[in-house]
Amino acid sequence: MFVPVEMSEVDIFVFENDVEEVAQAVASLGVMHLLDVDTLGQWAEGVNTEWAGRVSAYATQERRVKDLLAQLGIPEEQHSCEGKLNPVEDYAALEKEIQAIEAEVRDLRHREGDVQREIEHWELLARSMEILEPLSVSISDLRQLEHLHVVVGSIPAENLARLEASLFRIPYSIIPVFRYQGKVVVFAFCAEEHAVILDRALESAFLDRLILPEELGGTAQEVLAQVTQRAREARAAHAEVQRQRQELVEKLRPQLLPMLTRIQGDRAIADAMSHFGHRGRVYLIAGWVPKDRVEELRQLVEETTDGRVTVDENPAMLPGNRTKVPTLLRNARLLRPLESLVTTYGTPGYREIDPTPILGITFVVMFGSMFGDLGHGLVLALVGALLARRLLPSLTGMAALGHILVACGLSSAVFGVLYGSVFGYEGVIPALWLSPMRDILTLLLAAVAFGVVVLNIGFAARLATAWRGGRFREAIFDKNGAVGLLLYWSLLGVVAFAALGGGVPGWLIAVIVLLVATLFLAQPLTNLLTRRTPAIPGNILEFAVQAFFELFEALISYASNTLSYVRLGAFAVAHAGLSMVVFLLADMLGGGLAAIPIIILGNIAIIAFEGLIVAIQTLRLEYYELFGKFFQGEGVPFTPLTLPAVEC
Repeated sequence: MFVPVEMSEVDIFVFENDVEEVAQAVASLGVMHLLDVDTLGQWAEGVNTEWAGRVSAYATQERRVKDLLAQLGIPEEQHSCEGKLNPVEDYAALEKEIQAIEAEVRDLRHREGDVQREIEHWELLARSMEILEPLSVSISDLRQLEHLHVVVGSIPAENLARLEASLFRIPYSIIPVFRYQGKVVVFAFCAEEHAVILDRALESAFLDRLILPEELGGTAQEVLAQVTQRAREARAAHAEVQRQRQELVEKLRPQLLPMLTRIQGDRAIADAMSHFGHRGRVYLIAGWVPKDRVEELRQLVEETTDGRVTVDENPAMLPGNRTKVPTLLRNARLLRPLESLVTTYGTPGYREIDPTPILGITFVVMFGSMFGDLGHGLVLALVGALLARRLLPSLTGMAALGHILVACGLSSAVFGVLYGSVFGYEGVIPALWLSPMRDILTLLLAAVAFGVVVLNIGFAARLATAWRGGRFREAIFDKNGAVGLLLYWSLLGVVAFAALGGGVPGWLIAVIVLLVATLFLAQPLTNLLTRRTPAIPGNILEFAVQAFFELFEALISYASNTLSYVRLGAFAVAHAGLSMVVFLLADMLGGGLAAIPIIILGNIAIIAFEGLIVAIQTLRLEYYELFGKFFQGEGVPFTPLTLPAVEC
């Protein structure tokens, strides 16, 4: 808590014959964040592109298998595979299997497409015959017209107007019969001498002709019966193809899912191998491991190789080491869902303070204070519990958000008790602290006081981060460092003396002047303290102008950061005000049963929309007012080498 997990750099030296088994063992444990091969110095010289090529090949196979699963409607599930992974030899066997399956699926999809097109063809012909049925005309007579050219087919609906415009030079008639799936079936007529022009125009409009087979003849009624029978036969053929699809799915499911697991495992091992150093017959596996897991890793690789391995452990912060140490956060279980709010801003550096515990308290308290209502808070907590328990099927991926909503909802409920508010009603329960609408000044002052506490936490975190990073001297004269903290306290003292009606002591004025001068000279003083030369780099006038504006910005930021927390009280008042508006609207309808829907819908709107706005404002206070004091978020997340969730 407050600091990332302590890391060690671990170097594993292993013979070529054992390297793949060791790689699988390391991946199965999931504790090593591999160093990039480019950082391995001379060990990187023997590394070739062979393993990188295998990674690409397995990635292609993985995509093809996922495409097959999607085409067959098989959900991707965790599934075990038989035997050990062998990224060198598995590829050829897997490729042969995939090609055979692709041929089967391709054949099935071709049959599905053919049958589907046949169904559509006969159904369109049937609907066309229904138009001609009342006329009792002979289809054979229509085929033998000498002076009239007739074309029946479907075109995209948006092309109809353009088709008619292109035929202005000839007499024609186009009858739209019916529309379906963005297309329109048309009967097109023209004189026989203009047939070429009509056919060319229809082709440019992407006509799909409806051709009635020669063997179908008789009256429109008789042809309709024959076409309807053909459509039934096509639908029966489609049902048979679907049965064959289901058989193929049942056959391929136990083959494709283990295959996907194996491919993903082989790809992970190949990717790991592409990061290993190589000299002669010896491989170097280097990476970052949590210090408390190093011994476990050592024992595993020694057992895997029967002792034919050397494992070296080095501290994370060796002098001259420029490789970024990855950050692994390890917070209490209640705080883990809130880690996502921190990493959205940035990953803490290895030597930075992890702000998750600070955010875990301040975020929940600030949200509750702005959204204080017992009823609204409990509803929000209930929604969060449903999300956290994955009881809302369409939102199963939002479990982490559910935990955050539960915490914020409970905080809102607590502040609702303090404010005496239940679904906007005040007076149902006594206010244990104050009423936002009647004690506005007290609420705003309390919000500012809370802001002062939070900002002081930010100053303290800045000093702690500087100490951990070995840059404490640089933080002394920083606007958010020791001098900045003293100046902030001194300015608060001025405000306190003025508020109490007394004069500001002379010694306090002198301290402020001294601190302001120190902050103005922060850069040269820091250079002197850290023994950098020259103390004032560049032109003195340019330094003075820059230092003045930086000082001015620091003083403004102290005031603006503090006053930003006024919004805690302002939104609490706004929340109560919106609830009052809902009840005013209900009263305008005369109260009674007619007002119940207004009250219910109004409370739902407040919970949904104002809850979102309050969450955004809370994040703004965290990110800009608090994190800006000490948190850079330029760390590298710890991403260990792992195998698929289900191992082979």
